[in-house]
Amino acid sequence: MSNVDECEYIAAFHPGYYIADIIADMEISPAEFATRMGTTVKTLSQLINGQVDISNDLAKKLSDTMGTSVEVWLNLQNAYDKKRY
Repeated sequence: MSNVDECEYIAAFHPGYYIADIIADMEISPAEFATRMGTTVKTLSQLINGQVDISNDLAKKLSDTMGTSVEVWLNLQNAYDKKRY
């Protein structure tokens, strides 16, 4: 699974794409972000690479880490799924 799919001129970005940008903007390592998030580096890597989807648990961890709502992450996943399928 790629983290970017093209569907009739519409690019669909997996939520992991945004997380990679956030980590870069924070100027921390993925390992540090995974620690702050309370997950493993492997899970974070899979998320960034579009290999796993945002679950309720991951959405909660992301929202706690970044001060966003759970719905932000679930909505990003839902929008990606709608464009992709």
